[in-house]
Amino acid sequence: MISRTYIERPGLSRLAVAVLGEDPEILFIHGCTETAAIWLPLMQAMADAGVGTAAVDLRGHGHSDGHEALQDAGIEDYVEDARSVLAHMPTLRVAVGHSMGGLVTQLLASRCKLEHAVLIASSPTCGMKTDGMRMARKHAWTFLMASLRRSFKRLYADEAVAKSLLFHAQTPIASVRRFMAQQQEDSWRAGNEMNTLLPDPSAVRCPVTVIGGSDDFMVSHESTEATASAYGTKAIYMDRCAHMVPLEADPIVLAQKMLAAVRSIGCSP
Repeated sequence: MISRTYIERPGLSRLAVAVLGEDPEILFIHGCTETAAIWLPLMQAMADAGVGTAAVDLRGHGHSDGHEALQDAGIEDYVEDARSVLAHMPTLRVAVGHSMGGLVTQLLASRCKLEHAVLIASSPTCGMKTDGMRMARKHAWTFLMASLRRSFKRLYADEAVAKSLLFHAQTPIASVRRFMAQQQEDSWRAGNEMNTLLPDPSAVRCPVTVIGGSDDFMVSHESTEATASAYGTKAIYMDRCAHMVPLEADPIVLAQKMLAAVRSIGCSP
């Protein structure tokens, strides 16, 4: 059963961390407009495989404090949140990030001792500018309204647009609606830093696994390949998945692929 622990930080927002299993070894970091809830199916699959996990609600997200100051937060603040969780839970040895959380994971891996990092449909090493322009050309009105309102949540206000940006064509609309109901606003500042605050792959000392959706429209195949190349690895693609791999992939299959990659280099969660 999922439990929730809170990390108190004097002068900083209190963080909520979902935990499944004893002595969690894998930390999950959610993406833009998401919360730790995005990881629950994968956490259960990991638990069934005997692996304990934790998933943080970044400041201003989910059950963590700081919602009133969300728009003041930047990517570096999210990295600090992840570092706080690592310090609080010393059994954590692997970090996994989705989308914006992938950028947080890359920066975290360049500054902390990790045994492995896993990037899922991650913001690429080259930043999101090229992919963002491509998406904006297809959904010009949506992107204009999101920009005027400085709202990432506005990108997904329409079911058809949300599915086009995030989901595979064959994903049931019920899954899209479930995501739309769970999503929340994110920091306009942090989201835009995916264009400017780029990771340095040479500073990352641990092995990196790159996983993409076979039909991801948000992070292109070319961007995923460039990220994998930067880390000296080959990308793994999940079939019948777009950007929302944590929700679209069979959690058992995704867990198996992740654990096989991690264990292949001698790490043994």
